[in-house]
Amino acid sequence: MEELHEILAIEISRDKMSAKLKQLQPLPEEITVDDLKKFVKENGVTYGLFEEVIEKIVTGNVTLPTIIARGLDPVDGENAYIWSILEDLQDEDNTQQNDQEDINLKKVIEIPSVKNGELVGKKIEATEEKNGVNVYGEDVKAKPGRDLKLRPGKNTRVDGLEIFSTIDGQISVEPKVIHVFPIYEVNGDVDMKVGNIDFIGNVNIRGNVPSGFEIKAQGDIRVHGSVEAAILKAGGSIFIQQGVVAQGGGIISAEGDVETSFLNQANIEAGGDVKVTKSILHSTVKAQGYVYCNQNRGNIVGGSISSGKGIEVNEVGNHMNTPTTLFLGVSEEAVASESKYKTQMLQAQENTQKLGVLLKNIVDKERTSSLTAKEKVMKLKIKNSLMDANKELNSAKDKLDEIKELFENQDQAEIRIIKAIHANTDLHFGKYRRKIVTTHEHVLFKLDRSEISFEPL
Repeated sequence: MEELHEILAIEISRDKMSAKLKQLQPLPEEITVDDLKKFVKENGVTYGLFEEVIEKIVTGNVTLPTIIARGLDPVDGENAYIWSILEDLQDEDNTQQNDQEDINLKKVIEIPSVKNGELVGKKIEATEEKNGVNVYGEDVKAKPGRDLKLRPGKNTRVDGLEIFSTIDGQISVEPKVIHVFPIYEVNGDVDMKVGNIDFIGNVNIRGNVPSGFEIKAQGDIRVHGSVEAAILKAGGSIFIQQGVVAQGGGIISAEGDVETSFLNQANIEAGGDVKVTKSILHSTVKAQGYVYCNQNRGNIVGGSISSGKGIEVNEVGNHMNTPTTLFLGVSEEAVASESKYKTQMLQAQENTQKLGVLLKNIVDKERTSSLTAKEKVMKLKIKNSLMDANKELNSAKDKLDEIKELFENQDQAEIRIIKAIHANTDLHFGKYRRKIVTTHEHVLFKLDRSEISFEPL
């Protein structure tokens, strides 16, 4: 029926994954299912047609507009990742509330020690992607899962797809490597007798950290009590069971994650995620990963929260309209980190090349004559230096890969509001800004065509 082009229209979604039939004029009584199918095909829709819907349209049992076809979504491959024995400690039930959350955090803090030779992790291989099909019958490419090269961390060795400890110690998990560090333990509060701490491994404090103290660890820092306006810096992650009350002083900085029960006037920087089980009050938080505050009260009031990947929170702001700011997207710190790791990688490459030449010269000489005692010592030093340079090179490459992924995924970053977001909250997605002037409940904010839009959860 030629006249159908004046009666009906087909609207294709922007991603070409759905087709909607719209009515411009009343349908003629003599229209048939074949007529309607022919019209749809003439408009290029060849895949995913809902046959039953077409029949119901003809019989008048479905009113227009309605979706008449949907494509097959692609299934991206899952990235390869490292499983660690710590995952066995995670609760299977994530819906538990109130005091149970303190118990969960305690489980994170009470990391068991491992023995020399014990299995601490293994590589889980990437899965294969599955392409989709849009309503035009065209292939929609899925992303393949990214592989990762399994490398030994500090005091670990790789055997096939498994990672084993080479010392007695405590594990520290990063996205692409597992370390085992010796443990420095304080059986109580940090005080003048203990003093500041600077340790090559993990630091475990069974009490509180008062204002003015400084704790540095190449591995993780675990505090069973609370932290005031102190300085905590970790090459791994930082776990604080009883929260942070910093009065705007001090800083808590981790290359990995920061996890605690609440933050009050705290300054937090994390190369990974920030996970808070209760409240974030008047604090400055900068995370290259996600910010989660979605358990118990799960509220963010006042301060500035910055996340590279996304924010999930129960409630933002309050009925008193306390000014609160949320930033999403790649931060200036991430850009600076990219520059730093590029320099580190180039320096490490240069060192490995120089050391490789020196080692080759000594090995070549060893083939023709015996080495002196001094040359044997030099050979050993060069080998150790080369090993360190390769570790530094691999570490810089891994960090750059993480930052690259951050840049690639920044357009997918979202703010999920489980309960409510109140007026006087500022949302920033990169250079774009939106001021919230009225309360919204159960919404998701994202950047869509250079505009911060929201939709119901």
